[in-house]
Amino acid sequence: MKKLSWGTKLGIMASLYVIGVLIFVGFSTTQKINLVSKDYYPTGVKHQDKINKIRNAQQLENPVTIKQVGNNIEITFPLGMRSGVKGDIIVYRPADYDLDLKYKLALTDSGVHVISTDELLQGRYTIKLDWVYNDVAYYKEEAIYLSK
Repeated sequence: MKKLSWGTKLGIMASLYVIGVLIFVGFSTTQKINLVSKDYYPTGVKHQDKINKIRNAQQLENPVTIKQVGNNIEITFPLGMRSGVKGDIIVYRPADYDLDLKYKLALTDSGVHVISTDELLQGRYTIKLDWVYNDVAYYKEEAIYLSK
């Protein structure tokens, strides 16, 4: 059996290193990269508006409540805020923004908006409420964990 010279060993090691780097680069280009949301940068510019909306929601005497009841998520508005409310609900999935859902706010006579969890996977979600009532903007977020 013939021994390899140090130059041959160095060439083999360098070749293995280059092949390893090429495999790593090829693998990393196939990975899906999720930002917080698709419109991450434009929404970051409007951050002060969001802070003002959150402050308005925190100053409500009776806050909006979000809770899971059976196979539904119920969003309940206070007694004085049950008509004339317009806005959006985003069911945000931190693990994958392709699973986010958006709804228009539609309250029942009792001031409740119901979201069925049938089309949602088990796991963590953030319910984001962005609404306007009497020309005042509000915003509220609440994290929930769906267990099916």
